[in-house]
Amino acid sequence: MEHQMLETFWTINKLKKHQQDQRVKLNQLHHSNSGRETQMLALNTRWDPWLVGLPRQRKKVRQQLGQQKDRLSHINQSLEVLNNKPRLMQQQQLKQSLQLLKHLVEQGKGTTVPKLQDCEAVRRFGFSKDGIYSIFLPSLKQFKRVFCVMDPSGGAWTVIQHRENGTVNFVRNWEDYKQGFGDPAGEYWLGNEVVHQLTSSTNYSLHVEMEDWDGNKFSANFEHFEVYNEEQFYRIFLDKDHGVSSRNGLLILGNNNFSTWDADHDNCGCNCSEIMSGGWWFDACGMSNLNGIYYEAGQHKRKIDGIRWDHTPSHSISSLRTSRMMMRPLHS
Repeated sequence: MEHQMLETFWTINKLKKHQQDQRVKLNQLHHSNSGRETQMLALNTRWDPWLVGLPRQRKKVRQQLGQQKDRLSHINQSLEVLNNKPRLMQQQQLKQSLQLLKHLVEQGKGTTVPKLQDCEAVRRFGFSKDGIYSIFLPSLKQFKRVFCVMDPSGGAWTVIQHRENGTVNFVRNWEDYKQGFGDPAGEYWLGNEVVHQLTSSTNYSLHVEMEDWDGNKFSANFEHFEVYNEEQFYRIFLDKDHGVSSRNGLLILGNNNFSTWDADHDNCGCNCSEIMSGGWWFDACGMSNLNGIYYEAGQHKRKIDGIRWDHTPSHSISSLRTSRMMMRPLHS
C-alpha cells in the first residue's frame, strides 16, 4: 500500500514537472510568435505603400510602352514614305521621258524634243500629276529638275522653295543660293538665277504656303512676282498681295536685295544673314525668313533665327513646321 502511494506521488510530481515544462515552452513559443508578428507588421508597414502603388506603376509602364509603340509605328511609316518617294519620283520622270518619246514618234522625222519652260508648260503638254519634271531654260541652255504642283482649279505651280523636316542645311553661301541646292523630292531651293530667268521672261504670280507646329495653315499670294538679275543682287519685286497671311507681305519682303552670310546686301548696319541664318530678302533683318534654321517641335518657340513669317497678330517668333514657295504664269 505504501509502495503504491509512493508511486502515485512520484507520477503526480512527474506530471507537474511536465506541465511546467510545457508552460515554459508555450511561453517561449508565444514570445517567438510575438516577435514574428512584430516583424510581419514591420514588413507590412514597409511594403504596403509599394503594393498599393503597384497597379499605378503598371498602368504607367503600359502607357509608356504604348507611347513607344506609337513612336515606332510613326517612324516606320515615315521610313516607308521616304523609301517610296524616290521610286515614285523616278516613275514620274520615266513617264515624262516616255511621253516625250511618244511625241517624237507621232510627229515623225525632223521633230525636236519639246523644251518645256516651266510647270505650266508641262501641264499643257499633258501631264496632270504632282511630281518632278525637267524644264528647259533657253537663256542658260540647260535643263533643270523641278517639282510641279498641278492645281485642280487650273494652272501648275513651279516650286522654288520647300521646307518640311530639316534634312537640308539652308545656311549656304551666295553661289549655292544662286545655283540652287537640295532635292526637288524633298527640301530644296530652286536657285536665284533660275527664278530670275523665268520671271524676267514671263509675268508670274507667287503663292506661299506655311504651317505651324499647332497645325494652323497660312498662305500668302502676290499677283506680280519677279526676281531681278545678279547685278541687282536678285532683288525681289512683289505687287498686289492678298490672302490672310499676305497683309504684311509687301512690308516684310517688298523690293529687298537677297543676302547671304558671305554677301551682305541688306539695309542693316549688321549682317542679317549671320544673325537670322540662311539666305533671304532681308530688309533691316525684319520679321520674315523662310530659309532659317529648322527647329523641331518643342524647340521651335522664340527662335529669331528659325523659319519665320509675320503671319499672326501677335507677331510670333516661333519657327514654322513647313513652308513652300511656288510660282506660275500670271494668266495660267
